[in-house]
Order: sequence, then structure tokens, then C-alpha cells
Amino acid sequence: MKGMLLQSGEYPLIASPQLIRELGHAGAMFLQKLHYLINENRKFKQKKNLTMHKNRKWWFHTFEEWQHTLGMFSVSTIKRAVAKLKELGLIEIDKLSRIKSIRVNYYTINYNKLKDLFGITTSASKPKPAPKAEPEKIEGSDIPAHPEATADDLACMQSEHRILYKRLREHKVDISHEDPRLYEWVDRTRTIIAYAASATNRLDIRKWQWHTPEQILPDEIRRT
Repeated sequence: MKGMLLQSGEYPLIASPQLIRELGHAGAMFLQKLHYLINENRKFKQKKNLTMHKNRKWWFHTFEEWQHTLGMFSVSTIKRAVAKLKELGLIEIDKLSRIKSIRVNYYTINYNKLKDLFGITTSASKPKPAPKAEPEKIEGSDIPAHPEATADDLACMQSEHRILYKRLREHKVDISHEDPRLYEWVDRTRTIIAYAASATNRLDIRKWQWHTPEQILPDEIRRT
């Protein structure tokens, strides 16, 4: 688009001047981006880190992913902004994973508080009925297509790749020990494992079945 000084693949960050004055740049942009992510009109089933809880939409992101999404703030700055937004009651945070050992945060906006504090209303402020259509069921398999690596196979792997492989297999991810993505993902081990562990909460899958990375990981995670 003419007149926009953006690199290829970038997008503009927009926030209300009023919110910037009250919350700072990081807080205002975090709130605006969260509003976009939970209300953007893409089909529900295509947004793998969006979930419904108590008839409200919640977005799953690690702080490292927020840093990538916002593109201009450090993790520590984002953590301070989130703490302020939570203290003001503008956002709610909950750990919605059914697996208690997975301590990942889901975020939503308290639109009533936003209206009370700043007089800002959005279409999301009005109560909405729960979506009629459930997320499309993702069919897995009872037996993995890739057999378990042998002890000799594991011994030949570097320790960090072996750890990632074994954790993914624990969460029923059907992946081979020879899959080159294990080497590409090793720097994002915690994020990859968090998505794998929370798959049964985010997606309509059977927890006892095996699923491929393509079925349970968001596209942007698999491509990086």
C-alpha cells in the first residue's frame, strides 16, 4: 500500500492515543493486539491458540511469542505492562490447560472494565452467545506412523534434540527421531512442548490418539 513505510511481512501497530497516555505504549498496544486476536473474523477452528472458556474467548501466548507479535518491546517490558493491565482489571489471565504441570497463560479482555475506566465501548462489550459450531474434530490414529526410536537411535542424537523428541512423543506427537524439524525447533523447545501439551485443551482431539505436528502446532510455529 502506498504511503506505508513497512518492510515486507510487517504490519502496523495501532493503539488508542487515550490508552497510550493512560497505559503507556506497551500496555496500550498489548491490549489492542489482544482485542484483535480474540475478535478477528477468521474461522474459529483455524485459530489453534484460541479457546472458549465460560462463553468467552481466551488467547494463548508465551511471553516470547508476545515479544515476537508486538515486535518492539522486551519480555520484561511486556511483563510489566501485563501486570499493570491485570492490576487495573482490564485483562484476565488464567491457566486453562487441563495438564496441571503446563503453566501457560491464556488472556482475555474485561470489556466492562474498559468501558468503566475509559468510556471505550466495542462490539465485543455486548454479551454474545456461545458459538454454535464447535471446532472441527481432528482425527488422529491409535498407532503412530513413526515407530519409537530405539535405544541406539537415541544414543546417536544430541541431548537437546533427544529431550525434545522424547517430550513430544510423551504428548502423543507422531514424529520421527530423524525429522529435521527437531533441529530447527530446538531453540524454541519450551514453546513447542507447551503447544503440544495444551493441544487437548485447545483443539477437539482425543487425548489417547497420536497426531502429527501439522495437526496440533500453529502454522507460524512450524515455519519458524
